[in-house]
Amino acid sequence: MLAGTGRVPSALPMSITPTEEYSVADRNVTVHTERGYRGRSQTLKPGAYDASELKEGEDTISSVRVPDGWTVCLYEDPNFTGRSKLLTSSTDYVGDDFNNVTSSLIVADPAATEDIDVDAKSLMRLTQGFPPKYEQVMVLSFTMVGE
Repeated sequence: MLAGTGRVPSALPMSITPTEEYSVADRNVTVHTERGYRGRSQTLKPGAYDASELKEGEDTISSVRVPDGWTVCLYEDPNFTGRSKLLTSSTDYVGDDFNNVTSSLIVADPAATEDIDVDAKSLMRLTQGFPPKYEQVMVLSFTMVGE
């Protein structure tokens, strides 16, 4: 499974003002609550982030910094459902159609080739490399008993 999903304490706050140079060496996505990379922010490593893992809550994202080659898929509803919008580069405004409506998102590194843990019972299976496409898969747990 891919390390650095929203389930571990890898989503740390980071503030960037528009006058600062954004280093892609950081290799993280940063979501902002205001246009122009302003407002409160959260830095995200590759992984799946549902509403409860967005530190500013759902329906607050207005701009997104995306490292070269990475993709971010914004979803209107929790659990990676509803309308979606794919970002393949930084955008200082996500647009009227997605401003303050994101409730879950997936951050994908182009080097990622593995599935992303969503929770103990499901994962996002990578079905296409670039742009990345995922389908949610339920994981069943069982025990085999030999006779």
